[in-house]
Amino acid sequence: MSFLCPQPSAPATPDYAAAATAQGAANKETALLQGYLNNPNVSGPLGGQTVTFDPITNQPTITQNLTKTAQNTLDAQQRVQQGLASLGETGLTTASDIIAKPFKYTGPSTITALPDSGKITGAPNLFSYGTASSIAGDKFGSATGGVTAPTLQKTIENIGKINNDLKATDYLASNKLDVSKLPTMPVNVGTTGQQAILARLAPQLERQQKFTAQNLANQGLVAGGEAYKNAMLDQSQQQNDLLTQAALQGINLDTAANQQAFNQALASGQYGNTGTQQNFGNALATQQAQNAAQGQGFNQQLQSGQFGNEAQLASFGANLQNQQAANQAIAQNFGQGMAASNAANAAIQQNQNAAQLQQQLANAAQLQQYNENLGGAQFGNNAANQSLQTQLALRNQPLNEITGLMSGSQLQMPQFQGYSPTNITPAPIFAGQQAQGAADMQRYGIQQSGANATTSGLFSLAGAAAGAPTGSFSDRKLKSNIERIGTHKLGIGLYEYDILGERQQGVMADEVEKVMPEAVLMHPSGYKMVNYSLLNG
Repeated sequence: MSFLCPQPSAPATPDYAAAATAQGAANKETALLQGYLNNPNVSGPLGGQTVTFDPITNQPTITQNLTKTAQNTLDAQQRVQQGLASLGETGLTTASDIIAKPFKYTGPSTITALPDSGKITGAPNLFSYGTASSIAGDKFGSATGGVTAPTLQKTIENIGKINNDLKATDYLASNKLDVSKLPTMPVNVGTTGQQAILARLAPQLERQQKFTAQNLANQGLVAGGEAYKNAMLDQSQQQNDLLTQAALQGINLDTAANQQAFNQALASGQYGNTGTQQNFGNALATQQAQNAAQGQGFNQQLQSGQFGNEAQLASFGANLQNQQAANQAIAQNFGQGMAASNAANAAIQQNQNAAQLQQQLANAAQLQQYNENLGGAQFGNNAANQSLQTQLALRNQPLNEITGLMSGSQLQMPQFQGYSPTNITPAPIFAGQQAQGAADMQRYGIQQSGANATTSGLFSLAGAAAGAPTGSFSDRKLKSNIERIGTHKLGIGLYEYDILGERQQGVMADEVEKVMPEAVLMHPSGYKMVNYSLLNG
């Protein structure tokens, strides 16, 4: 069985070996071209540079040629360098003779001994003037304390003690006021003022609340409505205000009645306390009279004892004055001895200061002599060091000359201008071949997918045509292997062809459309159909 759409053929496999060979040849040609471009001939003011390539190995050879002036200059530099080398050889012989002989310094000694400046002479003995002395404190006697203080009378006869048997607690005022029996000041028996006012106000409030509810009902306001709630809320607030005022009024009335009864009980308690306080005052006056009598007897005995004590104190004062006079005399003698000792010590200190000044002057003179000797030694050392440097310079002079000759001007070869090479990328022959093969395969895949989709669609059309009652697919685009086998009575051709996987006979829809357009239908897929019942009627 043949199908309408032929399957695409797979592309030929690329010749990758040939592509690789071609790529190698391209790489070689590119390398040779880069060698030519990267090694140009150079021509400058000092000369030129030429590059030649071996025809077999392609190995480059660079030849540099100087101009006549540059070549003469280079030849002159070489002659100068050769002459300096000859002089260096001559100086080398001289330097060898100098180095072969050990260096021996023939100048003065570089270290001069510092002469002895001597010891310090004429230094006085600071201890030859004596040392400070002191006097014994007990040489002039010591203060005595032989005066004995008299024993004062300190015993007073017992004249009794102050009576303190009086107890103030026996006469304390009563601080327990009994208020348990205070009346509540009722308006009626067993009823407070607050209870009486609230009892009288409650019926009035109840009648007022019923009146307000009836009045709201008369106005058409029902319980639960917003206006009804607000009116009843206002009524409740007014009743609460009246109850609060009544409660406060009753509380104030009860408080005033209770306070009046408390004041009466308090006055009664204060009357009893006043009597108790009067009895305590009488007892206290009697006790104070007894204590005053005992105090008078004590004072009389105290005065008698103080008179005897005053006589004893007067005798003790006289003895104390005599002792103090003797002590003052001893202290005066001690002070005079101390002054004499201080004067002797001051004289000794003065002599020692003079000796120290004399010693400092001798030390200064000796230090000056030492500095002069030191300056002379340093002058001699500087002269010796200068002579040593001079001899070292004379010894190093031939060596310095050789070094100067050997470091003379060096040959300077002219530097030709460089060249910035250009890199050439080889032609991507192998990569191109790979890309072409991939593209062919991709195109083949696309063609294959299209052919598969077309075949699938044609088989779907075949199913649709089999179920169509009014026509059959007869579009030329769906047919292949077309052969004309006759002529229809309408003057159009009769053909045999392959369509939707079958070999059939029929007409072409495009020819029928020209002679009988009403027999041609357009399928939703875009292909034309022919109604053979109209065509053969």
